[in-house]
Amino acid sequence: MQKVAILLFILVSTVSMNYAADSDGIEIYKIWATGDSTNSQKIYLDLNNPSLNIGLVNTGPYQKNIKVEAKCEDETWESPIISLSPNSHSEKIVELRIKFTEIGEHTVDISLTDEYGKSVGSQSVRVNVISPIDVKNITCQESFISGTKSNLEIVNDNWYTVTLKSNAKAQSDYEVKTWIYVVSKGYSGDPTEEGTSGNINILYDGQENAKTVYVPYHSEVELSFKIPEIISEDEDFKLQVHTEVMGLHDYTDGIEETTLVNSGGSISYTYKKTVKEFKFPIGFVSFSEFKDLNGTSEDYVSEFYKNSKIYDEKVESYLNDRIVNENVLPRAYVEEDPFISILRIEVNNRFDKKLDANMVLQSHNGYNVTKTIKIDPEESKTIYMPYFTKLNDENDFDIFLYSNSHYIYTLEKSLNIDPEIVTPVVFYNISLPNDELVSTKSDLSANVLVGKNYTAYVSLKNNYNRTLTGKLYVGEHYASDDIYESDVFESSEPITFKLGPKEVISYPITLKFNKELNGPIEFVYEVQGPPNNEDSDISGHSTFCHVNAYNALDIRRVEYNNTILPKIATLNENSNVFAEYPIAGFNNSCMVSVESCIPKDIAYKMWVDVYDSNGELKAISNEKIVVVKSKNVQEINFEMFFEEGFLGYTLFHAIPLSDFENVEILYTEGSGTVSKAIDPTAPIGRYSKIDLMGRVPTSTTEVTEIVAPIKIEDMTYSENNLDMIISSGLSSIYPVNLSYYYRVTISTNNETIYKSPTYKDIIHSTESKPLKIKLGDVDGENYNIVFEVEIPDFAKESGKYYPMTLKKSLNIYNNQEITFEETTAEDSEVKTEEVAEEITEASSNSDDQSNNINEDSGIIGSIMDKLGSFASKIPIIKNLIH
Repeated sequence: MQKVAILLFILVSTVSMNYAADSDGIEIYKIWATGDSTNSQKIYLDLNNPSLNIGLVNTGPYQKNIKVEAKCEDETWESPIISLSPNSHSEKIVELRIKFTEIGEHTVDISLTDEYGKSVGSQSVRVNVISPIDVKNITCQESFISGTKSNLEIVNDNWYTVTLKSNAKAQSDYEVKTWIYVVSKGYSGDPTEEGTSGNINILYDGQENAKTVYVPYHSEVELSFKIPEIISEDEDFKLQVHTEVMGLHDYTDGIEETTLVNSGGSISYTYKKTVKEFKFPIGFVSFSEFKDLNGTSEDYVSEFYKNSKIYDEKVESYLNDRIVNENVLPRAYVEEDPFISILRIEVNNRFDKKLDANMVLQSHNGYNVTKTIKIDPEESKTIYMPYFTKLNDENDFDIFLYSNSHYIYTLEKSLNIDPEIVTPVVFYNISLPNDELVSTKSDLSANVLVGKNYTAYVSLKNNYNRTLTGKLYVGEHYASDDIYESDVFESSEPITFKLGPKEVISYPITLKFNKELNGPIEFVYEVQGPPNNEDSDISGHSTFCHVNAYNALDIRRVEYNNTILPKIATLNENSNVFAEYPIAGFNNSCMVSVESCIPKDIAYKMWVDVYDSNGELKAISNEKIVVVKSKNVQEINFEMFFEEGFLGYTLFHAIPLSDFENVEILYTEGSGTVSKAIDPTAPIGRYSKIDLMGRVPTSTTEVTEIVAPIKIEDMTYSENNLDMIISSGLSSIYPVNLSYYYRVTISTNNETIYKSPTYKDIIHSTESKPLKIKLGDVDGENYNIVFEVEIPDFAKESGKYYPMTLKKSLNIYNNQEITFEETTAEDSEVKTEEVAEEITEASSNSDDQSNNINEDSGIIGSIMDKLGSFASKIPIIKNLIH
């Protein structure tokens, strides 16, 4: 804050002059500085006599008593009452003696008030206080000016020379107090007013080290100042030179020049300042993380791994064989331990001499590194420095750069260091089993049989410098993002391991394969401490080994070789076509050809299932115990009986009875298509010619077509009604009318309680006939209802024709349907019985395709006639009778 002291002297003198007032009242006639010309365009205060003269005139008709009040900055002065005579042509001069504390231009506000406090005039005036001393030069005693920027010095010393010059405003010799401040490049304030405490722009406060020097009139004087160590985030700075002359303070951050100008007797002064800047001798050019492992980073990397006693194959391959590895650093091992990164920092020497560049890296985590290099004049050079951090650290650090201890450039940096996660434990060796019964042998893969127990030996090595623990197990992946079905193989429970530094231990793992496999299995270990790879779906660290798991039995083919053939087409009235298809209503022969793949006799339990296209089991053969000889091909026949015709597939089962555990070999042909979806959970193995790790698509299984010209569909029981639909089953290839017979059998507790007469009907090509049978209420008994259809002369064997019999049954209990019951092939002989003599003709009407059996005719009438009093004891029949 500029300080001003104002002293006022009243000169009781009268100056006669020809003056005419513009109006009645008090006028301020003129203001000028003592010793200065009244014609000057500006008021320049004389430091030896710093006073202002104010000329006052009363042009009014009455005497005026006034006070003069002067204000400048925060200072105010008020005069006593001054009397001014009326109609005066004389000027009364009031002298204000002003004492300023700051060099520069000041505003003085002058106001006039009468004895009653009324304002009678005012005026503001600008007063220039000019220092008689210029700062002619500021320079570092060891500096270099580069290029055309003469006002910019590259400095390498902490001694500075300040030259003071007595300028054109000086009137005598002066005693000058001088001190300096080191400030940031963008700062232009006054530290003496603003203060230096907490001001980051003030790098050095030299007021306490001020020097007082005698400057002769129109002469120059040099002063030397030493500044302390400067630590800054900015490479550029300025020196402020502060002077105090005759109690007046002034400061500058550049070179000054004050010149007197005389224009027609009017004196003025011009002031010119050129800002002077200074720059550190060494600065940063670029900063980055260095990830290559080569000669540049060799010393640091070698020292780190040697001292930490960590073995890393990639690092060792370079250190031992000089194999350059790009983009491999940094590498982290254990979460709570530090790892090394390499920082690449490019610096330049701006000075004109060779300098030592000192680099200090201080991590906020407590790691410090120092590096010194020599840099030629005006040259850039790259420095490589090690940096140590942990995985959970923030990686904030400070860098200090200096050529000597005078100027230290500091830079705060933050890096996103993303190291490669390297497991400190490695697979040292894996020994895979090879079965002696398998002809293929290899050290690179396992060659085993499905269903047998084997042991693989996995050796782990600890490459780290301390004991590590973890778990070892067999994973479920066969690729990084794909896993096996849960029943493909079995393995022992995870093994807990503990490995000392550099220790190698082998661990046994039990394996058993439940299906054929030609693919990889995954061995996994998890170490307590090291992080896992977040970019992989595999937990821990894993490796894959190839396994060939073979079935001991190879199924060559499955086919039907019946001697009895179904009719599949009618050419004319006396000509029919018969073909080798499996047929409903008769025993069928299913032949399976198998081959032993190992040099050993093995006994198997075998059978055949047949499913429809919805995955529902329709028939199952008897089980057989078959001994398959060593390396031999054998054929096994299975008799199958089908109650009805359908479209589906055949599935062969073979379970070894010794040497193998829980193995079931499945086979279905893999060509052809199925019109409807196969049950996706059907247990189909690799012999279906698809990968065992996938599901069974609808196009992979060969069709098994069981031939029957009539279908019994949608047989249901609801609210005492038995409903079904009789439809033509071969309408596309057998487009003729078809005569058939049907009957109903009811039984309970395996005892037949009713067998209806046989009814005859005709079904047309593509026709479907709904049939409804009304039954009575039940009282908790379990009943089985069987519906039979017989088609005459539909099968042929050795020139003889046979009828085809189809059956459909269901169980009901307490008036509710329980389940459909498919009759098994208990009757293994070809049915040669003649059609029953008692035949009732059923009505046939092409316009009405439904048949209803009720108590007035058909099955219910027969029940009443034949069962008599016995029927009244059976609830379901009793209700039908009544």
